Amino acid sequence: MTDAPPEPPPQTRVSRALARAAAAASATVTPPVPEMPLQPLVTVAVVALAGLLTVTAFAGPAMVALAVGLSAGIIAWGWAGLLGLPSPRGTTLVLAVGSAGAIGTVLATREDPFLAWMPAALAGSMIVAFVHQLARRDGRPRLVESVASTITAIAIVVSGASLVALPRTEHGAWVVAIASAAVAVSAVTDLAGGLRRMLVWLLPLAMLAGGAAAILVGHLLGALGWGAAAFLGVLAAGVSHAVRRVLATLPAISSARSQLVSACASVLTGGVVVYVVGRLLMS
Repeated sequence: MTDAPPEPPPQTRVSRALARAAAAASATVTPPVPEMPLQPLVTVAVVALAGLLTVTAFAGPAMVALAVGLSAGIIAWGWAGLLGLPSPRGTTLVLAVGSAGAIGTVLATREDPFLAWMPAALAGSMIVAFVHQLARRDGRPRLVESVASTITAIAIVVSGASLVALPRTEHGAWVVAIASAAVAVSAVTDLAGGLRRMLVWLLPLAMLAGGAAAILVGHLLGALGWGAAAFLGVLAAGVSHAVRRVLATLPAISSARSQLVSACASVLTGGVVVYVVGRLLMS
């Protein structure tokens, strides 16, 4: 009578883990693509704000300051709700003070360099943000997240405040108009996010459309060559879309107030980029 073949030794936890790791490594993993829900209100708000900036740029720095101040006020009003931050009233107050300081500093500087006192305004706003955290009496939950989020909003407004100085430069109003056209068109391309197969291509589409719009506006105004206009438009459109794409992943983005905040943030974030590139192209 022949002996039965020996049974294979039972798998240990280590061998099972190695087997799963080998199977996972052999499989082709497709990285998830962030969703971009349809947000018509965001698109309309971005287009409206871009148009407002264009009109006010030809009216002078004071009018641009009003347009930027309106956007900063909306961000201060809804930023804490968009990110679900603790102490929303204090956050709103800090952002309001920081926005007024940044916009007022640029508006009051009438000689080049027009952003000379911008770092001081940013530093003062950060100090106010830290003082707010020290003054909280709720046990200061989520302290790091609250400070980081507040300073991020301040940085967005400070960047947007750079646009106030452009009308004081040569052809600066044209730079604002070209960049605003690119930002507005990039917001329209967000509507393609309703097609899932287009999610991967939304950023390139926004940049391509923004560059084309900038070339068209630059040609109509006779302000920039097509290469310079395309460069400015691609950068402005890319930054604007990236901000909206990041904020679109937040749970609170479904509310109208949060969508208005997203629209304003996406317009103001690229302000310092538009200022620097515009000054370089016009020099």
